[in-house]
Amino acid sequence: MFRKIFLIIFILFFCNQSYAKKFSVKEGDILENEVSFGKNKFPLPPGKFKVAISKKWLDFRNLLLIQTDEDTGVIKWKIKLMATGSTDEKNSSWVPSKMCDEKDNYYLKANKGKPRFSCWSVSHSTSDQEDVVRLSISNNYFSFNQTMNHKIKADQSILSKSKNYETANNLNSPSMFVVSRHHYGNKSKLYESEYYYNPELDGIPKSKNYDWSSSEFHVSNINNFPEHEEFLKKFVGISANLVDRFNKLNNVKGSLSLNPEENLIKISANVENNNTKKKQSSNEKKDIINQIKGLKELLDAGAITQDEFEKAKKKILN
Repeated sequence: MFRKIFLIIFILFFCNQSYAKKFSVKEGDILENEVSFGKNKFPLPPGKFKVAISKKWLDFRNLLLIQTDEDTGVIKWKIKLMATGSTDEKNSSWVPSKMCDEKDNYYLKANKGKPRFSCWSVSHSTSDQEDVVRLSISNNYFSFNQTMNHKIKADQSILSKSKNYETANNLNSPSMFVVSRHHYGNKSKLYESEYYYNPELDGIPKSKNYDWSSSEFHVSNINNFPEHEEFLKKFVGISANLVDRFNKLNNVKGSLSLNPEENLIKISANVENNNTKKKQSSNEKKDIINQIKGLKELLDAGAITQDEFEKAKKKILN
């Protein structure tokens, strides 16, 4: 019995040390483009990110990255990443988290298979402790028993330490973040990414309701706040880009990819349509200006009367 326990501890220690060698990110590092967790990678939005917190327990690796706005100094992005290392227990697999079933997300797609699954949501998040607890519960999985209990504690710890880090570094958070979450389970391996973005930097009014369920961004209230809803639609496109990049970096294919291309195409089409309308509108304005200029030249040359000029101008404008 003692030998068996010693062997398990030795294997966990060896796997952990092996994974640590592949993962060299440290607190204070500046990262761009992507983060490597051994062979697996997570994409990053544009710009530079500082590693605020790096935590490790057995074969779990947790990171918290922060990007501040250059003009205001407030938090722009806050990113929480988690991945398992070389865990490869036979006949063991993670089961989708409760997040995969939450009906009060603004956007949700899930493929809840076994031994593989993937879930992707877009919603909002407060900065207070109540939301920290809510997230840790919704991210709960039903597998690996005691190991899972430690993972939940690690989730709560890194989110709580985030507030301490912000206070110590005089960083200001918005009253409400919008957040993209993507969870991917592949047998005994698990990957989580949570991208929190500050919508106030895009001109969205500061939230008047600080409670999560009564927020302007909540799915039950969003219809009353068209500006917030329009922003969330755009954020789904941004989120789709991150999921798409994760799939390509980690060779995730088929239904497990959750087809983020659908949202990328919509965003692209909207941009294209808007640009086309803008070009048409711009050309029409130029044509009107040129016609009126031509009439003015005729008037100045005495070729037409003032009355004829006014009638012709009115016809063009109509």
